[in-house]
Amino acid sequence: MWITASYADTAEQPPIIVGANIGNVPWEFQDTDGTFIGFEIDLVTEIGKRLNREVDIINVPFNGLFAAVQSGRIHMAISSIAITDKRLQSVSFTQPYYDSDLSLTAITGSSIKSLDDLRGQIIAVDTGSTGDMWATENEQKYGFAEIRRYEGLAPAMLDVVIGRVKGYVSDIPALLYYTKDKPNLSVMERIPTGGRYSMMMGKNNPLITEINNVISTLKTEGFINMLHAEWFGAPADENTSTVKIVDMPKKNDGIELNFVDTFLNMDVFLQTYPLLIEGLFITVQLGLLSIITGLILGLFLALVRLYAAKPFRFMAKAYIDLFRSIPLLVLLIIIFYALPFVGLSLSPFSAAAVSLCIVSGAYTAEIFRAGIEAVPKGQFEASQALGLSYRYMMGDIILPQAIKIVIPPLTNNCINVIKDTALASVVAMPDLLKQATQAQAISANPTPLIAAAIIYLMFLLPLVLWVSRIEVKIKGGKR
Repeated sequence: MWITASYADTAEQPPIIVGANIGNVPWEFQDTDGTFIGFEIDLVTEIGKRLNREVDIINVPFNGLFAAVQSGRIHMAISSIAITDKRLQSVSFTQPYYDSDLSLTAITGSSIKSLDDLRGQIIAVDTGSTGDMWATENEQKYGFAEIRRYEGLAPAMLDVVIGRVKGYVSDIPALLYYTKDKPNLSVMERIPTGGRYSMMMGKNNPLITEINNVISTLKTEGFINMLHAEWFGAPADENTSTVKIVDMPKKNDGIELNFVDTFLNMDVFLQTYPLLIEGLFITVQLGLLSIITGLILGLFLALVRLYAAKPFRFMAKAYIDLFRSIPLLVLLIIIFYALPFVGLSLSPFSAAAVSLCIVSGAYTAEIFRAGIEAVPKGQFEASQALGLSYRYMMGDIILPQAIKIVIPPLTNNCINVIKDTALASVVAMPDLLKQATQAQAISANPTPLIAAAIIYLMFLLPLVLWVSRIEVKIKGGKR
């Protein structure tokens, strides 16, 4: 959900819509009253005042800022966004206003003292960030066992505290600010990258020149350096971009991105499709495991609810009702982030599989129950008259008829399970959606997301059509 906040008096001109990844301390976050505060919040607010424009700030996940800028949904993006050559191919930047490096943060007193101690360990990064790019480029050099990609600082640091990951690579200003009142966490190593933060806008946005001129004025007046002193405790060095007026990063002159270049860029697709294939493989694995386990669990629950002793029937019904009522995303977050505090720490894949199986089993149980109860009672009576045991009655007479009845709803439920695997991206599992968001953030181009949507369609549409044909056959209809 996007949250909107206004910071200037209403002006005759339309407001400047600014996207920010709220929760990115000390750049943009919320105080106890829910008000947006931070270095970049103060800066963009002042820019709006100088332009006599209202500023509307909306909360956008970091990896969504690029597509939001390119689509025109927002005019400008902030969130300690570093300028890179790759991003300059698709978006524009104002002159930078902060020089930064990356850093490694780990538990104080742990065995992790530097990057060299991370060989064979899992590290955390923010999806599509410069930390993600650096870790990917240096994965073999430092021998990381795995790079887990999170949607922001808070969930990544929680997993560092839990011990599920051993270190977090991200921008050093945010980590120094975040850890200053947390003695259990320490910035272990500075990673020089020469990064510079800037405001990101769509290519050829006419507003960029006005905003860049205001930034120059604010540097001359010392306003930005005053913000630096306020948020970081000391003025910036006079040779940094916080103080010095510098040129806007050069873009690819003469290149205007049309719809095809923006959303169906073949070069971007060819560069990123290996990530998508890896994500598809994991999605298929997770989907099949969840479907098979959910079917077995659902059939068991249905039989218990219908034919077991009363206490067991009550427990089965309670399970079904409970897990049909809890949103899958909420259950996934509880299993992944809460269980470690009671001694059970699951990997992203395991947490996603358990969540999907639990919920799928509950829905499948109701489908099986409805199918069994739809079998005519005469079939039960005939089986009993023939002296068949419960096992043979259910296995040879009742369940084959019930399964035929429930094939269409069961197949629809299986399709929903596969689609729900996309929710696993919130717990840093590299499924198809996660890989697509990472690729689009790194390339600053939404083509990977469009490609992921097409892959989902190619994978699921045949199943949907197959279900339709089954329904027609069962009803005895014709096409």
